[in-house]
Amino acid sequence: MPESNSNELNAKLTAMLDREEIKAIPHRFARGLDRCDRSLIESCFHPEGVDDHGFFKAGAAEFCDWVMGELEKFDTSQHLIATQNVEVSGSKAACESYFVAYHIMQTPDGSKELMVAGRYLDEMEKHDGEWKIKLRKCVFDWNRMADASPAPSRDPDPRHLGQHYPDDDSYGIFSRLR
Repeated sequence: MPESNSNELNAKLTAMLDREEIKAIPHRFARGLDRCDRSLIESCFHPEGVDDHGFFKAGAAEFCDWVMGELEKFDTSQHLIATQNVEVSGSKAACESYFVAYHIMQTPDGSKELMVAGRYLDEMEKHDGEWKIKLRKCVFDWNRMADASPAPSRDPDPRHLGQHYPDDDSYGIFSRLR
């Protein structure tokens, strides 16, 4: 293969790997939220990183304190990451990730389902070979609240139910790979 083709291929592969690493961060963040795994959430941000939810804006550590308290209000949560748009310029990147967050919570009026949809707008930087969030802005596009109906189950419930860190079955499956 001529050297010019090899250089072009290496540049394309590097760009592809950067985009994949960048796109993995919002997915890791969503998993951290759903499992209430603070260290996983913090791993998405540079130490000086900031999260701006509009009604709450703070550094990564303070954001984690706040969001862990918010997550305690829900019986369960599930954050889904959908469309992602990424642009990279050297060691800086912009990533827009669409999300839908489902929460089940108890209210004086009974069990409620809160659905929130929006986008994470992330300014990322690559330090020491690792991409992380420098600034995240959470943009809210719509939300909905409705009565939650319980999933049918038997007593005792034979299903494998999601748990918080470290009790969720996913931690076991990944640890067996190490």
